[in-house]
Amino acid sequence: GRFVFEGSHVRDEYGDKAIFADLSSAPASLESSKMVDAFGLLPGHEIEASDAEQAYVQAELTGTPTWVRLPRDRWPKSWEGMRDPVCPLRLALYGHPDAGGCWEAHCAAKLALVGFKPVPTWDSVYFHPVLNLMLMVYVDDFKLAGPKHHLAKGWELIKRHIKCDAPTQVGRCL
Repeated sequence: GRFVFEGSHVRDEYGDKAIFADLSSAPASLESSKMVDAFGLLPGHEIEASDAEQAYVQAELTGTPTWVRLPRDRWPKSWEGMRDPVCPLRLALYGHPDAGGCWEAHCAAKLALVGFKPVPTWDSVYFHPVLNLMLMVYVDDFKLAGPKHHLAKGWELIKRHIKCDAPTQVGRCL
């Protein structure tokens, strides 16, 4: 199964519609995808793709504290006898207004730890200067291009901090 935050029924402590900080995400554009494709078509280069596993919930939820009700069949034994328990939402659950921005910030921070630098003015595009690799992140889709002999090392670096599927040849993207 999959849990999703139903953002249409979010209320504050006074019963009013909740307002969240604007942590909106800035996903890569179609032009970014084409740029990474062009880089991957240079002599000796290739392009591979991978999906982040349950991307948003790899990130901590920041910003406005959010409390949730869990479905009764997911209650821990210690909640038995309670009428309407709530608990803090710790992870950036799909559907939460801030989830995309939290995932994006988490992803950028983890990529920086392993040497990927943001490409100026290109949202969600990164370059690894040592390995000569270009990476585009579109929500939970990663597309990596560069010298064929460096791709495996690039994926190894990414996977140190981000759970991803095994890379494959690029098929459809965006």
